[in-house]
Amino acid sequence: MRNIVFIILILFSTNAFADYKWKRIGKNVDGDVNYVDLLSIKRVGNNVFFFRLMDYIKPTEYGDLSSKIYFEVNCLDLSFRYIKDFYYQEPMGNGKYTVNDKIGEWKENIKDSLGEATREFVCNFK
Repeated sequence: MRNIVFIILILFSTNAFADYKWKRIGKNVDGDVNYVDLLSIKRVGNNVFFFRLMDYIKPTEYGDLSSKIYFEVNCLDLSFRYIKDFYYQEPMGNGKYTVNDKIGEWKENIKDSLGEATREFVCNFK
C-alpha cells in the first residue's frame, strides 16, 4: 500500500506542480524561438501580464542562451514594457542566470514582428 501511495504522489507532483506551460509562438529572422507561458497570462483592465521565453540559436554577447521576461502589454496599442528579466546560460531557461528587476520604459509596437504576434496572442488569449 505504501508503494502505491508513493507512486501516486510522484506522478501527481510531476504534473500538478509544474511551473510553466510553454506554447511556441514562432521564430524570428535570426532563428531564435519565442514561447509564452500560458499559465502566467493575467489580464488587468486593458493590460496583460505574461512570461515570454526566448531560446537563442547562438549565445548573446553576454553568453546567454535564453531569457525569460515578464512583460506588461497595453492591448489597446500593443505597447509593452519589461517588468522583470532573467538571462540564462543554458537553453530553455536553465542553468545559471542573472536578473534585471528594473521596470523598463514603455516601448511602441513594431509592426509585423514576432513580438507583435506574441502580444496579439496574449491579448486575445481566453
